[in-house]
Amino acid sequence: MSETAATALSPAEPTGEPQGDNNAPAWTEGLNLGEDTLGYIKNKGWESPADLLTSYRSLEKYQMKSPDIIELPGVDADEDAMNQFYDRLGRPSDPSQYGFEAPENADPELMDWFGNTAHRYGLSEKQAKGLFNEWNEMTGAKMENLQHEMKVQGENDINNLKKEWGGDYDKMVNAGRLAANGLGYGEEQLSSLEEKMGTGEMLKLFATLGSKMGEDSFATGNESGSGFGTSPSQAKAQMDELRTDSQFMDAYMSGDKAAVAKMQKLMEIAHG
Repeated sequence: MSETAATALSPAEPTGEPQGDNNAPAWTEGLNLGEDTLGYIKNKGWESPADLLTSYRSLEKYQMKSPDIIELPGVDADEDAMNQFYDRLGRPSDPSQYGFEAPENADPELMDWFGNTAHRYGLSEKQAKGLFNEWNEMTGAKMENLQHEMKVQGENDINNLKKEWGGDYDKMVNAGRLAANGLGYGEEQLSSLEEKMGTGEMLKLFATLGSKMGEDSFATGNESGSGFGTSPSQAKAQMDELRTDSQFMDAYMSGDKAAVAKMQKLMEIAHG
């Protein structure tokens, strides 16, 4: 056997260095710890005795049910257990304590619903406010887009009616205005109707009604009788009553001949 081979196969001489886990943290050197313990320390990432102490204190807090520890409720937790859990996560004691900043023209009932729902599902004040604000931003943007689309569509409808009616456009619009005034429709009611029907359809409807009634139906009269057993004041009262009759108004607004004739007759009596 060569000298080189003999040297390679001969037992290694002790170096005087420990034969333990060379990857263990330096602070464990000199401690009489087994390989399992050294491996555990390494896996935990404890780089100093302070890390070990911090980990132990956290464990002790959990065992002593420290107020800083929040235990997750089980899948079968009852309502009381869930309420205690939500409260510890920061839920206010009452929905009114969320302190929402109401947007302009906010619906009070919707505000109450949002607060009660957020409270029922355990949202903290920060979570509820964040959700509330983002919801309002989203719905506000949608409303702006809708209003813009309605404005553009309304302008298109008017341009189309100007082409369709030609030189009679102003006359038809005036007839519609007279019909709206005679029926007692205010700006708010007309706006609501425009949203439902569209600008073009609404203008056509009132123009048709106004044309059928005739401008003379809206002349101002006195309180004398009409010759049909109904006084002007009685006719006005009947008109007010009919305006609250949804079935009659649906028929009237759709151009039903009988409904239109009845309303026209009452208007003639009421206004002379």
